[in-house]
Order: sequence, then structure tokens, then C-alpha cells
Amino acid sequence: MPPDRSAEILRDRLAGTGLRATRQRLVILESLLLLPGHPTAEQVHRQVRATQPLLSLGTVYKTLDSFVAAGLVRRVAAAQGAARRFDADCSAHHHLHCTATQEIIDYCDPQLDALLQKFFAARGLPGFQPRTFSLHITGTKT
Repeated sequence: MPPDRSAEILRDRLAGTGLRATRQRLVILESLLLLPGHPTAEQVHRQVRATQPLLSLGTVYKTLDSFVAAGLVRRVAAAQGAARRFDADCSAHHHLHCTATQEIIDYCDPQLDALLQKFFAARGLPGFQPRTFSLHITGTKT
């Protein structure tokens, strides 16, 4: 895809959430989409600094938080709890966290989703109606 088309797509994604397409937001969003897996703000910052050396880590955190608030990305908990990780895939899916490698793997299973729906429907949680599910399962890859 030509660079100008890529920038246009990023601008459209930001505009679709009501965020202005500033240079900082564009470069942070692009880096988040290019990095593999579920990067931390620090990893995004390292990627961004290649083209924006004066961009601070605090700005990256604030921008990623604004992306989360706008529904453009999701925050994913790491097993250690300290590092905030981010997921540009906002579709319904679960996460498998390997404690040995710290890798977070996306996991989709419609049968599991149906089981969860059925389970919560049978429980009849007073005053609460589940709409979506996102499990975070910790273990190790074998």
C-alpha cells in the first residue's frame, strides 16, 4: 500500500473515533499497528523515537490511553500486572498469556463464547447483563 494511502487509512481510523489526526497520534497508531503481538507503551515509544526522537514516553502513554477511551485499541493486562499492554484488534477475542515468555496470544473460539453466554444466562446475575466476554488465561506454552 502506498504511504499516502496508509496515512489516509490511519487518519480515517482516528476520525472515526472523534480524535484529531495529529502527527503524534498518527505515528503512535502506526507503530502500534506495526509492532507484533500486544506491545507495551515502552515498546511503542522505542518504535516511535526512530522518526520522532523528541516524543516523550508520557505522551505515548497519554495517547494510548486516549485511544483506549475512544475504543480504537484495548488495554490488555499482563500476568505481572505492572506493564500495560495494548491490542489494536478490538474484535471479540480472548487472550492466552504465557508466563514463561510473557507472550500474549489472541484466541477466538465461538463454542467457548456460546458456553459463557449459556453459563451467565443460567446464573441470572441480578442487575447485570453480560454483552461481551474477554478471558485472560494464564499458563505456559508447551
